[in-house]
Amino acid sequence: MVLVVLLALLVTIDGLAVHFYKRNKVELWVYGILMMVLAPIVAFLMGYLFLELSRATNPESTHEGAGYAGAFIFLCLLANAIVLCLTGILLRVFGKKRT
Repeated sequence: MVLVVLLALLVTIDGLAVHFYKRNKVELWVYGILMMVLAPIVAFLMGYLFLELSRATNPESTHEGAGYAGAFIFLCLLANAIVLCLTGILLRVFGKKRT
């Protein structure tokens, strides 16, 4: 379930980044920085949702898996944001000028 949520988040985030970049709305490096700021918030919310789901399905558990899932989602989103930022910087420095 965590991987499905992570894949959905990454496809949505990267799809929006490419869409806005192609329409000359937002540079990729700006979107990468924005994602670096939003990654902890999204991961915390996902961890909270996983915790509530874990509490509803198995009340006797310690629920530490929800915290691990939130941390894993955070690290993946942060790595994706860094890649977006570096790609945007490289396109800005070495890419053709967009008109």
